Amino acid sequence: MNRDIGLRVLLALGIAALAMGCNDGDVTSVAVGPGTLRVNLATPNSGLDGAAVVILAGPAAPRSVTPIPGIVLWGGPVQTAQATVALTGTLSAGTVLTLEVDAVEQVAQYTATLREVSLADSTVALRDLTGYALTVVR
Repeated sequence: MNRDIGLRVLLALGIAALAMGCNDGDVTSVAVGPGTLRVNLATPNSGLDGAAVVILAGPAAPRSVTPIPGIVLWGGPVQTAQATVALTGTLSAGTVLTLEVDAVEQVAQYTATLREVSLADSTVALRDLTGYALTVVR
């Protein structure tokens, strides 16, 4: 009987090791707890926009909101579950903000919405938002 228990434990350890070996290195797919989320911008005018108004929302206020280098965040610190902020600087496609949150597994509950985007030139004219999008990802 003790031999059966030993074999079962060995089998369970083998299955666990196999499952861990099948992870292709993407530990973020199972990460839970505090961590960083990224807000990514898709734009048809990469590098030609100079400002954006963004509405951030989620299940809780992020611990911090940080723009990438070259972008200035206005309206922070964000202390509520929904907040409106402005970004100024040369806005290009890709990550524009990082959010430090208490639960990265709730990434699907975080949203970022573009309210306005303006040109980077001296006119600062507002753009049509067709083709623009923000996504929140790990």
